[in-house]
Amino acid sequence: MSLLHGSDFLQRAAAARSQIRESDANGVKHLIADGATVIDVREPEEYGAGHIPGSINVRASILSQEIPGILKDPSHSVVVVCAGGNRSALAALELQDLAYTAVASLRSGLRDWPDPLVRAVAAGR
Repeated sequence: MSLLHGSDFLQRAAAARSQIRESDANGVKHLIADGATVIDVREPEEYGAGHIPGSINVRASILSQEIPGILKDPSHSVVVVCAGGNRSALAALELQDLAYTAVASLRSGLRDWPDPLVRAVAAGR
């Protein structure tokens, strides 16, 4: 996976983890129940193959351009997810840098999500 994202991708993701809030699946379920918005930062074809119901697909590469139109209140709770937890860790740090204050990343990504995922064609931003 690191080859797809540059040779230092995993190092950057590990560094991001020390600066963000990560939550396991149970914690994310509680955040969702409390009204958090779920942003899935995978590619549209990955999202279409299976995603958390109600999540919004915004590719990590365009997150900073798209997120202000989606999350207008920077204090609104947001959970960032991806396949393995690396892209979401980097995206969570990016959101924090954009002044979003209630950001969490799904630790270990969707590979550890215990509930069924929705399979559908992604709109894909």
